Parts: sequence; C-alpha cells; structure tokens
Amino acid sequence: MKKVFWCALPLLLLAGCDLLSTGAADQSTPLVCMQITETQDPDALEKLISELRARGLKAAVLVDADFAARNCQALTALRNEGFEIMAFARPDEAGGEDLTLSMLSYEQQQDLITGVKTAIEECLGETIVGFRCYRFDQDDSTCGILDALGFEFNLGFVARTDASLPGHRDDTLPYPAPGYGFWAVPMHSVYAGGRWTAFCDMPFQSLDAAQWEALLQSELDDMSSRGRPLLVEFHPYYTAVDEGRFQAFVSFLDYAVGKNARFMTVAELVQWSQQQGSTGSCPVCTE
Repeated sequence: MKKVFWCALPLLLLAGCDLLSTGAADQSTPLVCMQITETQDPDALEKLISELRARGLKAAVLVDADFAARNCQALTALRNEGFEIMAFARPDEAGGEDLTLSMLSYEQQQDLITGVKTAIEECLGETIVGFRCYRFDQDDSTCGILDALGFEFNLGFVARTDASLPGHRDDTLPYPAPGYGFWAVPMHSVYAGGRWTAFCDMPFQSLDAAQWEALLQSELDDMSSRGRPLLVEFHPYYTAVDEGRFQAFVSFLDYAVGKNARFMTVAELVQWSQQQGSTGSCPVCTE
C-alpha cells in the first residue's frame, strides 16, 4: 500500500535539555531553520558552510551513507562546530527509474535506513536522531522502521501538501505524530504554480537568481511577522555551483543577519515548538 504517512519526536527527548538557554526569541526576532542536503559534492558543501561559518550561523546538514563514508573527517569537524548532522535516505535508481522509499519493500527500506544511520554513527561516534527521505515520500513502513531504530524527529513532511499525516495537512510547526515516538517536522511551503511547494532551491529553478533572492527575503519577513520560524533547504550541488544562486544565498544570509535572525538546529526548532505548545491542532500551527 502506497500511503504518504509520516513520523515525529518524543516529548521527553529534550526534557532536562536547555538548547535554548539564552532565552526564547521574542516574536520580532526572525528565526531560521536551514537544511543543507548534499550527497555528491563535498567542495560545494564546504562553499555554503564557509558562508555560514563566517557569520557564526548553524544549520542541519543532511547526508547519505556514501557521503558520510567518503567525507567523515569533514562531517566530524562540522559536528564539532555545532552543525547538526542528519540522515538522508535516497534509494538507488533501478533500471533508470527514480525510486522513492514508498516504492520499496519493508526489507529494502529497513536495509537502506539502517545503512545510512550506521554509516553516519560510525563516522561521528555518536547516535544520530534526525531523518529525511528523498522527495518527501515515505509510507507507514518507514515510520515503523524509524521508530524501531530510535529516530527522534523526521523532516519528511511538507506543510499544506499530501506529504502530511492524516488530519495534519495544515500544520506548519513540528508536532508529535500519533502512534509513534517521533515528532513530525513539516517543511515550510510556498504557493507557486497553482500548488503548495516545499521551500527548497530545486523546485524554484524556474525563477531567476534575483527572483529567488527576493522570495527568500520576503518569506523570511512574512514568517517573522507571524512569529514563526522559516524552514528552508539548499542543495550545494546546485546552489553552490550556479553563481547567481550562490550570490542569492549569500545575500539571504546577509539579509537575515541584518535582521538579527536566529539560526536554529532542528532539535532547537522542536524544543521551541514544545514551548509554544505545538500539538498539531493548536491555533499557532495553522494559518
């Protein structure tokens, strides 16, 4: 059964933790949770990371098993600098077909997800708890596997789309997923081309660099006015190698810094959502 079905993180995960010990940001402070997903080009990843590092900013870095094995030293250094390392699962193509998790059997999914988790943990020497799937496409088998492996949050959702748990399509903040020991973390979405689209660089390739830069800035302003974090994803193999896109990325960072934005890890985003009382049905979670 192919069913877009997702997962989330236990309320007890951050109990006793003080990830936001400097105090919760007030509603006028822009909040950014940036995801950087890379499976191919370590030099492109370093190019984006260097811009974050130069400004004292942090992000979640999503990699697969092969990238972790080939670039362990770099990933360890990022972890030591405060970047959040998460697992990214993308099935290999089969016969030219672009596969997603829901196309695989339970056993195939289990092997893939376990392999990614093991490779990153062997590199870092510590447990990783964050997960994202390719194309935001999972099913109920995925959730059971993530639960069994001890993942604590899952970024495989897109607000206002079918990539949501039943009854949670309109939720825009992380929430505890019914039936699992996880939190669901919905990606911010933007209405474009007649549909809601995940706020990532790749889906907006039809925009020129100036339009993309303007959209990044306007979405930050809009979310800040609502008192909510902006989730945005960049792929270095695209953004870092296209000069116009790279300059838009740099300009967005400068714009956010100029607004005194606070850059959050996913773990901090989830704790922030807990502090807001996010349950998936509270008023702050919907438009």
